[in-house]
Amino acid sequence: MINPLKSKESIWNAMKSGVVKIALILVILPVFNAFSSPTVADRMIRGMIKDAANNAPLPGVNVILKGTQRGTTTDVNGKYELSIPDQDAQLVISFVGYLSQTIDVGSNSTLDITLRVDQKVLDEVVVVGYGTQSRRYVTGAVTKVDMKQTENLPNTNITQSLRGRVAGVQFTDSGRPGQGGSILIRGPRSLSGGNDPLIIVDGIMFNASINYLNPNDIESMEVLKDASAAAIYGSRAANGVILVTTKKGTTEKPTIRFNTFYGFSDWSKSVNLLNPERYIEKTLEMRRQLGLDADPAKITSYLAATEVPNYEAGQTVDPWKAISQKGRVSSYDLSVSGKTDKTNYFLSASITNEDGLIFDDRQKRLSVRSNIENQVTPWLTLGLNASFLKRDLSGLEVSPSDAYDISPYGTWYNENGSPTRWVVAEDQNSANPMYNSYFSKNEEIYYNLFTNVYALIDIPFINGLSYRLNYSPNYRADHNYNFTRQDPGRPDNIATASKFNREDFDWVQENILTYTRQLNNDHSFDATLLYGWNHRGVEATTATATQLTSDVLGWNNLGLGGILTNSSSASGQDGVSSMFRVNYRFKNRYLATFTVRRDGSSVFAANNKYATFPSASLAWVASEEGFIKKLDFISMLKVRLSYGAVGNQAINPYQSLSSSDITRYVFGDGGSTSVGVFTNRMANSNLKWETTYTTNAAIDFELFKNRIGGTIEAYNMNTRDLLVQRSLPTMTGFNSVWANLGATNNKGLELTLNTVNIQRGKLEWSSNFIFSANRNKIVHLYRSDTNGDGKEDDDLGNRWFIGKPMNLAFDYVIDGIYQQGENIPSGFKPGFVKLKDLNGDGKMNADDKTIIGQTGQPLYRWGITNNIHYGPFTFSVFLNAMQGWIAGFAQADPNSNFGGNYPARALNQFDNGWWTADNKSNTTPSLGYNNPYQHNYYFSRDFVRVQDVSLFYEVPAKFIQRAKLANLRISISGKNLATLTKWPGTDPESGGGAIGFPMPRTVAFGLNLGF
Repeated sequence: MINPLKSKESIWNAMKSGVVKIALILVILPVFNAFSSPTVADRMIRGMIKDAANNAPLPGVNVILKGTQRGTTTDVNGKYELSIPDQDAQLVISFVGYLSQTIDVGSNSTLDITLRVDQKVLDEVVVVGYGTQSRRYVTGAVTKVDMKQTENLPNTNITQSLRGRVAGVQFTDSGRPGQGGSILIRGPRSLSGGNDPLIIVDGIMFNASINYLNPNDIESMEVLKDASAAAIYGSRAANGVILVTTKKGTTEKPTIRFNTFYGFSDWSKSVNLLNPERYIEKTLEMRRQLGLDADPAKITSYLAATEVPNYEAGQTVDPWKAISQKGRVSSYDLSVSGKTDKTNYFLSASITNEDGLIFDDRQKRLSVRSNIENQVTPWLTLGLNASFLKRDLSGLEVSPSDAYDISPYGTWYNENGSPTRWVVAEDQNSANPMYNSYFSKNEEIYYNLFTNVYALIDIPFINGLSYRLNYSPNYRADHNYNFTRQDPGRPDNIATASKFNREDFDWVQENILTYTRQLNNDHSFDATLLYGWNHRGVEATTATATQLTSDVLGWNNLGLGGILTNSSSASGQDGVSSMFRVNYRFKNRYLATFTVRRDGSSVFAANNKYATFPSASLAWVASEEGFIKKLDFISMLKVRLSYGAVGNQAINPYQSLSSSDITRYVFGDGGSTSVGVFTNRMANSNLKWETTYTTNAAIDFELFKNRIGGTIEAYNMNTRDLLVQRSLPTMTGFNSVWANLGATNNKGLELTLNTVNIQRGKLEWSSNFIFSANRNKIVHLYRSDTNGDGKEDDDLGNRWFIGKPMNLAFDYVIDGIYQQGENIPSGFKPGFVKLKDLNGDGKMNADDKTIIGQTGQPLYRWGITNNIHYGPFTFSVFLNAMQGWIAGFAQADPNSNFGGNYPARALNQFDNGWWTADNKSNTTPSLGYNNPYQHNYYFSRDFVRVQDVSLFYEVPAKFIQRAKLANLRISISGKNLATLTKWPGTDPESGGGAIGFPMPRTVAFGLNLGF
């Protein structure tokens, strides 16, 4: 009987190998035919190329014989000459800032050509929320992400396309498969209310993780950064908005595209642990610190009994290798799209598999999409955008924290191949990281069905008036099942099973009315009105069984448990929104946008469920003025100014209400269980919206015929009525209450610069540079001054300081290491850390703590992308950098609970060196230092990273036309190839410390073909 799984796998492998063979044949065979074809006599064509507007000659214009790599460029006088075949030929004329042309040569020997300026930068269409606009008319801070820059990279989620490519946007990747990382737009605003941006997919709020989106389905991404651009979404838009637009059909002929890549990953960096030799040195040095015998010849008597056989046999284990698996990533994406007079369609299916670097850390993702739009009548269009996705994160990944402190001489496996419970049996701090993965099973699966059904009605008899109805249900379900079977080597019953199930159902209904009117040659406007409702509902159940009498059925019969526990929950929230926006244009150079949105949300108190968010923005297309047109070097110049408010409702339902909980108690031995109900949360009937008010000023420019372009942007954001979970005195009976208090400020500068450095013949080199600087601070909190010093009190418990950044390190200052002969305080000795007495009172206490530096986000971010095109080849290099931030690295502490290591025990540790009587370090203490003040050790998280490198080859059309292919592209790419940093952890960007997951370095090969 045929095994269907093996049969399916063999078919799939055959398909993959067949694709590679086809690609090789398609490339090699046409090349052979080209060389064997008969030659044709050449002739010379000459001419001059000029600017169509002012008749000025254009130097450096590319003149290419279509279908070949043969070409030339015009000289300083705009003249060219090119040898072409003495037969029908076409010339492709292209120049930065001008519209390209394809011209039939015919029998001409002289051919003069004029080029017109390309206005595509101004006329490019961008999504602005509830519609689109020409970039010329955009008045807010809207940045369009160039998806073509990342289409050849092994990206498995769309957030990776934002990484270092959009000024003001910080994306940090966890490095794990299936994990999307975090996104921060223009710094943090909220202390407790959340700082995640709002995600909009095809015009609808997307409440699921952004990991649910297939990157190959995305046509464009826009980031709305200021209040004018984001205010149209009012509710939840305080942290910025990311607009995602999925693909549609573009050609009348059906287009079939197949994209695939396969990559390999390894560790880009691991924490430097003590190697076996250094581990022995640590053991001897620690004994010296304790005043014990430390004779290297007696080392076997100092090691744990289970370490000795491995030491004598020379058997060692690198814990990072022991918990690793081969990192792999693969993606297979197939789409069919097209359009007719009445119907537009895009259908796609995608499979992505990722194996992380840590054992049993993986993701499998299946997604399908159907975008269909049909013009039923001249005035009615119906559409459906639907996607289904399944993410499988099953597997109990090993925790790197369990491997961190394991002795290199430990024993990982029993003779029967099962993992030991303790790598060093005598020291039960060293749990075997592989133990749980061996005896446990996990199934973690997520489903998402996201749909938008819409109707577009062009109102008859009223030119320019249209109505759109959106209804978008979103169903999500996930479950997490766990089972631990009995370890035959243990006397206690560890057999346990649990099942967690959750369902989410959201829906959005919107009514949108749009009216567009051109009053005369000078005046035009468009107005948008919206009224809509939204709902979010969730319910979850957890059931657990311990001490199973049989582990045969796993989690499929929890009734076999000796102890059963269960819990369940449900919540819902509703919202209502109305919005009005008008865009006004005068002479197409003076632009204004006015927006007001009113939102209501059930999560707030009865008196404050509604809030209104207005905004206004102005723009001046200065390059349309006569006195600017005289400046030939300015192609486009636009000035923008905006001010507005946006809201944040990022708290859970019912937080403004008083709530109750239950407790169970047994009065006396053998008595029945009594259930008690008690109030566990204080109500706040005045809880209201957190609101951010933003001022934004910007200059957009294109210079030297669009050869240099970009944007300079400055902003100032004030957030008020912060949603904060405020601590309460114990005497109240409550720990905390949600309240509105305090204010924060964010200000920053952003620069985007695009340049065409070289465009000569077949060679073109372009660059993109982005830079952003952000400063945030807490303006005020409780307005209290308990010590009477005339300044508002800081909140030391939460590390919130007036006038300082929201995320920072507050600690003692290390001032070197005490050396022999110094004046050493009582209780200290040479080799201990010296701390600064900042207040000079001769004592070390909490009053000597100070702000060490900023954490959470860098002061500066920059990225630079270089793209080099030469004929059919394109080479791209992207550098990503973040600078001006620090983080604590507790593992640098050699011997304390704070650092988690004990050099006197059979445990490994971070190799940061240590002070000895012979090696008098002034930066690292001795192994005997016990850190009585529990201070941390801080390192810079600054880095410059070679983030993405790619090379692709676009097979020329004449080579693939015989195979009826529309295009064929072959690529090789690398991600996270090198990082320059002093951070000792696994990754400076994610802040991964000694117990964090590693960041993968990936090399991938890709194939893209279309029919």
